[in-house]
Amino acid sequence: MRGPSVSERVGLFFRFARVQFLPVVFAPLLVGTATAWYVAHSINPVLLLVLFLGSAALLIASNSIDDVYDYLNGVDATSERMFPKEFPGWKPIPRRLMSVNQGFVISFGFYFLSIAAGVYLGFAVGWLALAIAIPGVFLSYFYVAPPLKLDYRGLGLGELAIFFSFGPIPALGAFYVLTRSIALLPVLASIPCGLLTVNVLLTHDMIFYEPYSAAGKRSLAVVLGRVRAEWLTLALAVAAYSVDFALIGLRVLPPSCVLTVLALPLLLRRGVPTGRERPPPEYGTRTQDMFLHGVAFSILLTVGLLL
Repeated sequence: MRGPSVSERVGLFFRFARVQFLPVVFAPLLVGTATAWYVAHSINPVLLLVLFLGSAALLIASNSIDDVYDYLNGVDATSERMFPKEFPGWKPIPRRLMSVNQGFVISFGFYFLSIAAGVYLGFAVGWLALAIAIPGVFLSYFYVAPPLKLDYRGLGLGELAIFFSFGPIPALGAFYVLTRSIALLPVLASIPCGLLTVNVLLTHDMIFYEPYSAAGKRSLAVVLGRVRAEWLTLALAVAAYSVDFALIGLRVLPPSCVLTVLALPLLLRRGVPTGRERPPPEYGTRTQDMFLHGVAFSILLTVGLLL
């Protein structure tokens, strides 16, 4: 019996590591880069490339360790029983297409690459670059890993970790790498990025409400329930635009950052919460909309800063 082909192995890796979500970590990096240009007209292509590669490696490591521990904690086995075989969100480990040990090797390999990028940047621009990155590594690992298991606590700690990991931390890191200085601007400008990425997570978790509940994973969507969690996504989206407009009004951001309103159609096409639960596949479509909206918002904010 022949083993999987190279293309099949690559496809399996992409599914396991959820590589399609790389834009959510690139988004705050772009905003941090744009704030560096806005303040200091400073761009170093080599440092920027290392920063993006290191951040990509960290996201892959984080997604990989998430799958490993969700399997070990019984979440993925529960999902496998509850959802049909053709469910598009299936994962490789429960179907024995990848072992737990292979999952650990992939995850720790990419953690190594990410930390190596941080060490290089530490030598290149100062060790504060690595100090800014370390909390992101910490949060990405203990998001599901013991003993902290932040997303299992039912306290919104997982969502808070996502907010910082996909908002202020990478944006501030990019700003420091490119300017060798610390400022409040990249932190403030990236708040909407973090909020909108939390929306992606909340909507994604609505798909898995029943398996998460049965397996004891108390993410915020499980604690609140689907209806209230959906209202929360609307509130966070309003907060993201409010922060952007407030920073423009306070002249922290240039008026051109109002370009973010062009992302509104991606948000509005999902409609307003209905006060009723939806079938899981519908939350899958809405997760894609949230993902596209958050990335589009960040790109438009970046363009506004660069104009």
